[in-house]
Amino acid sequence: MGNSSKQQVLSKIRFLEDQLVSLDHYLPETYDYLMRELDIQKRILAELEVLDTYAAIEASSICE
Repeated sequence: MGNSSKQQVLSKIRFLEDQLVSLDHYLPETYDYLMRELDIQKRILAELEVLDTYAAIEASSICE
């Protein structure tokens, strides 16, 4: 996976975290929505990192 995909996900995570911090008054549904979206983006980031690690492992085993 490319760094651009990771950067996009990291940007989305930062945006969602900023939204959570900056909201003074919000309905529980809004908080739940933002937390769900944050969880989705963090899962995507973890998936990208695992795929990158797997690719590096496979590449190193091919070189051996």
